[in-house]
Amino acid sequence: MWRHAQTLRELAVNGWHEAYNDYPGPDVMCGHLYMIAVPPAPADPPAACQACLDEGTTWVELRRCLVCGQTRCCESSPRRHTLSHFERTGHPVVANQSGGEPWGWCFADGMPLTPDRS
Repeated sequence: MWRHAQTLRELAVNGWHEAYNDYPGPDVMCGHLYMIAVPPAPADPPAACQACLDEGTTWVELRRCLVCGQTRCCESSPRRHTLSHFERTGHPVVANQSGGEPWGWCFADGMPLTPDRS
């Protein structure tokens, strides 16, 4: 559910905003940024997909739910537990938990996100 941003300042919500100003269109913002926990929910567990550990499977990369903090495996992993978590809980916003450049994704809007650097 996209919302129309009324001001440029409104684009950063709970420490995150859309990754591209022109995607999906100018002055459009992800309607799920308001679900992000403030302060941020701690990663649980921080360096593993607990569901993969429980099943004895492996993961490619990890994603952290920005609503509740659960860490799950990414879409490139065999079991895709992050997507399952979204489908089960309705928590749409996740962040990269595997190191490197920080970025996020909204499953509901199909929108890339980036942390606010201000």
